[in-house]
Amino acid sequence: MYKVLHFIKRKPHLTHAQFKAHFERSHAAMALKFCGHLFADYRRNYVDTAWFGGDSRVAGSGYAQQDWTWDLISEWILPSEEALQEIYRIMQEPDKDHLFRADEDRFIDRTATVTVICDVHDVGTEFDPKGTVFDTPSGEPHWDD
Repeated sequence: MYKVLHFIKRKPHLTHAQFKAHFERSHAAMALKFCGHLFADYRRNYVDTAWFGGDSRVAGSGYAQQDWTWDLISEWILPSEEALQEIYRIMQEPDKDHLFRADEDRFIDRTATVTVICDVHDVGTEFDPKGTVFDTPSGEPHWDD
């Protein structure tokens, strides 16, 4: 699997709720209409709260709920990098490019967008100690540092 994360920020004239409503009604709908056949999965994670700024284990370190830059983490789960390139090709076709650009200009702060390509390592939810720090005769963890 191949994953692309898009960290997306709303324009300041919109509330988080307005941004979310527009994204679902318009932008996600366009992505699915034109490129949905290329997605293994397409998730939109709307950020309501974020905790950061220090060590969560240390009182007074600054770790707290704070305002965060992005309103949405959009996940494109794709079968391959080739699928991503095909999505980009489709989105840049003249009849679609102007639609995506005009829509983004309505509600996305494009200067704050961050795109991250991820190497997905899915180990599932079943624990298997083989090859982990728990792969010891006692089953207790052991680090080689």
